[in-house]
Amino acid sequence: MSWNDRSARIDHDGPDLLWEQVATDIRDDVKSGSLKPGAKLPGELELADIYGVARVTVRRAVLELRKEGFLRVTHGRGTFVAKPG
Repeated sequence: MSWNDRSARIDHDGPDLLWEQVATDIRDDVKSGSLKPGAKLPGELELADIYGVARVTVRRAVLELRKEGFLRVTHGRGTFVAKPG
């Protein structure tokens, strides 16, 4: 899974909130298997740069994906794709 520039995937002028767009993009990668269980995501600052959004936007997307069970965050270690079940 490559974390190249994904800013083109975000529509800054569209009707959907930016954090929802980031969450959808990551969620779709988890569902498709592009992001495997246990895979570590880049840090908030790096994800913000990758998506061309603010850090708080990434933080909100990660929070939502945690609530939905797609990601888990381990303090001091990082954010990981959750294992199913």
